[in-house]
Amino acid sequence: MFYGKRNLLDETPLPLRLEKDNDPRLLTSPLKFPGKLTVDVLNNRLFISDSNHNRIVVTDLDGGYIMQVGSSGEEGLRDGSFDDATFNRPQGLAYNAKRNVLYVADTENHALREVDFVNDVVRTLAGNGTKGSDYRGGGKGTNQLLNSPWDVFF
Repeated sequence: MFYGKRNLLDETPLPLRLEKDNDPRLLTSPLKFPGKLTVDVLNNRLFISDSNHNRIVVTDLDGGYIMQVGSSGEEGLRDGSFDDATFNRPQGLAYNAKRNVLYVADTENHALREVDFVNDVVRTLAGNGTKGSDYRGGGKGTNQLLNSPWDVFF
């Protein structure tokens, strides 16, 4: 008020340009904030946690698209087929070549998930969508609450 009454303020609107509009590569990128990746060398596959699209993208080692898991893009904690399953900001990945299973730290779901490439299904191994504060552990399966897991190691 003080400066406005004295005409000491320049009230000309400042131009605003979003970062996504500044870099043309972001307009055509198939990924949105990819979190982590892991490799399946034997089968020539790369797994990418496409965090802000709430999915796992599978490519060949040259970057050619193979498939995606959690294709709807919506946030959720739903087990099931690759098309029906949902994630919420997945991050860390670890691949078990002997079982052909990918483990996923599903960060915003506070869960550890299993992507089974033998049966084409996603299952929740631990956590249930509720943010936990349990420092002792000991719960089994989805009864063990987790707090925003960011990575997983096999």
